[in-house]
Amino acid sequence: MPPKSSNSSYSKEEQQFLKNIGFKIQFLRKQRGISQSELAESTGLSDTTISHLESTSAYGISMIALYRIAKALDVDPSQILTFK
Repeated sequence: MPPKSSNSSYSKEEQQFLKNIGFKIQFLRKQRGISQSELAESTGLSDTTISHLESTSAYGISMIALYRIAKALDVDPSQILTFK
């Protein structure tokens, strides 16, 4: 199932969950000094996808994309899903 790109198809809680994932990816990427383009290249995802994930809108992410991003950032995928 492809990611949903319309915020209206998600509940408020789901939107916040997706935004938190994006914020966490952005935080970890910046912490490692990696650009969005570098992350896109190392994951096989497009620059646009990385940009959408890190934006303030809710953008769905597949489990494979999450796994690729986590590996590129050298973290366990669960770390991206942990918001403390």
